[in-house]
Amino acid sequence: MLELIIVPIPNEAIMSYVGVLCYQGKMNLFLSVLSAGLGGVAGVTVSYWIGYKLGEPFFRKFGRFIHMGPEKIEKMSVWYGKYGKVLLLISYFIPGVRHIASIISGIIKLPFRTFAIFSYIGVFLWTGTFIWLGDLMGPKWDQFEGEIKKWLVLAAILFGIIGLCYFVIKTNKEYIKEAIILIFENVFQRFHSFRKIKIIILGVSLLFVSFITLMVLYIKSVISNEFVQFNEVAKTVLNSLFNVHWNGLMHVLQHLSSWPVLGVLSLLTLAAIFFNRKNIWLECIFYASAVIGTYLFSIGVRWLFHFLLGAKSISGNFADEKSMLFMTVYGLLWFMLIRHKSRFLSAAFLFVFFIFCLAAYSVSSIYLHQSLPSDILACYVFSAVLVSGAILSMEMFRFLNLIKESNRKID
Repeated sequence: MLELIIVPIPNEAIMSYVGVLCYQGKMNLFLSVLSAGLGGVAGVTVSYWIGYKLGEPFFRKFGRFIHMGPEKIEKMSVWYGKYGKVLLLISYFIPGVRHIASIISGIIKLPFRTFAIFSYIGVFLWTGTFIWLGDLMGPKWDQFEGEIKKWLVLAAILFGIIGLCYFVIKTNKEYIKEAIILIFENVFQRFHSFRKIKIIILGVSLLFVSFITLMVLYIKSVISNEFVQFNEVAKTVLNSLFNVHWNGLMHVLQHLSSWPVLGVLSLLTLAAIFFNRKNIWLECIFYASAVIGTYLFSIGVRWLFHFLLGAKSISGNFADEKSMLFMTVYGLLWFMLIRHKSRFLSAAFLFVFFIFCLAAYSVSSIYLHQSLPSDILACYVFSAVLVSGAILSMEMFRFLNLIKESNRKID
């Protein structure tokens, strides 16, 4: 109860210990879950009415003294305004969020009935889970406590992502339905129209699925720690091919991922977009989304792997943002240069040059001990998923716009 009124008490440890006592027969499992749940319900109810009565101005002025400053309130208010019901269910599993979840609900004047239904269910799920796990594990709880907490946090994050996807689909249901119908009609009923963009979409879709498969296989190998031998063999081969005389060139190749070079290439990509004069805003939006998404994804996936597997299992350069941005920026530049051109030789030359740049940068990073071979592979695979996904989304939007323009001309 107290932790849910912003008092920092390690409730998971206490509830897990209660579960161990249930395992030993010293406490009743049902009554323990019921008592913990009712205590949590009392705590979140008090917190809700505190937030409701005191209001946002009070917490903006004095909230920093109880770790509820204006920035945290603003962020949580935005989340609750969009995903309040889902967030109430999962917030109690997330440290730092459950302490203020109920107060934020009161501050933003979430209807009490809605708050009560979802928060009370969330409280009983939270308390019941840890007491049940303590009872299930018994004396082995201490051995598995850290791992269980990690996977519960991961499950809460995944549940939140699923909830976000549901919210996006629900709020754009009519647009998505219309888009699916139009695309279906023009892919299968008007097969010969828009042939070029259909071929592009098919090719990029196959690449996207292939890269997703590679990413899943890579993650499986990382979890199983199967890259140790691969790293040793790759480094041995490179050291035998490139001696100390290559040191200067390798340092030069490392600049391919420097911020100035990436900035210049981004400007060249934007210039190519404006030079083509076709769907300028569409291409600019998806280009910016892909670059920003790559940077944020690199930070997120590195944190996630360190959180789940530990710093000892994951190197410091795993999913390095510069290496991932290198792949994204160069890949999008190549695509934008060939997208609106019909010359096969030019496209083939640019593709070979793109592959050469990727290989040269990989070799230099491994040669200079900047990254492990498996880390470079991770950067390229993750970036390839993001780039192919961004291109596929962009081409689908372009295809939809072409269909609508064609229908307007017919009408």
